[in-house]
Amino acid sequence: MMITSIYNSSTWVTTSNPVGPYISPGAASAGMLRYHNNQTQVYDGNAWLTMGGGSSVGLTPNAEEALTWAWLKMTQEKAAQDLAQKHPAVADALDAVRLAEQQLQTVVALCTV
Repeated sequence: MMITSIYNSSTWVTTSNPVGPYISPGAASAGMLRYHNNQTQVYDGNAWLTMGGGSSVGLTPNAEEALTWAWLKMTQEKAAQDLAQKHPAVADALDAVRLAEQQLQTVVALCTV
């Protein structure tokens, strides 16, 4: 199966130049590629079309910020867990944080009922 185009309506993903040749899936030899006269071409079932420009897929600034935050949080938690293996005081502090988070979730749940 060949991707013929990319369209976007997402908060998290961006696209540019979301166009491409239509490739008729029933046509003989459709989708074949060739390099001809310094150009990449695709056969759409009727004619050879020059591929050009290009499309791109990326993340929106919100998605990049969320991933950066998650990576930082994950790195911080891993460092704290590593320290907790060596230092009992860090392990105790992490236990206290977990207990406080559980208590907060309980209080929030009670307040939203």
